Amino acid sequence: MKRLLVVVILMASLMAFGASLPKERIQNALSILQELSETEDSGSFAELMGKSNGIVIYPEMVKAALGFGGQFGEGFMLKRGEDGRWYGPLFLKLYGISYGFQAGVQKSGLVLVIMNEKGIEGFLSNNVTLGGSASISAGPTGKTLSADTDYKLEAAIYSYSVSNGIFAGVSLGGSIVRQDT
Repeated sequence: MKRLLVVVILMASLMAFGASLPKERIQNALSILQELSETEDSGSFAELMGKSNGIVIYPEMVKAALGFGGQFGEGFMLKRGEDGRWYGPLFLKLYGISYGFQAGVQKSGLVLVIMNEKGIEGFLSNNVTLGGSASISAGPTGKTLSADTDYKLEAAIYSYSVSNGIFAGVSLGGSIVRQDT
């Protein structure tokens, strides 16, 4: 119970003091995109971006856990119109909780490349996701790529992340994505 209380207090503190201005959020997102474009596999990232229907960027997500865990991130979505132009931003917040064998603190930048309209619709409505994960992160920088879909296998979303901190664990958890007005 004490661990849960510590994690809740830590996450509440991060959310209260971590609120960013829209301009800062966009500038931080550009830094994440720059870092991803300089990686060895940046060609595949650029190719996916060229075919995508949208992109969601959380420039700073914070995750902390000791058995119970939480995560918080502020980001935004850009949507590609039928004319090929980018529209937005739609500002978003992500809240998550998890439970399992996990410990650490991690700060990461997350980029979600959305490949179809079903994926876009998931972010336009206030959305809840449930799932499990196994992860390990240590040292100054770690990079990961994953591909996700919804339970009907209709929404294709590729995720890229750049992370700092020390975090390891296996957990079950859920996230809520809300529009940030």
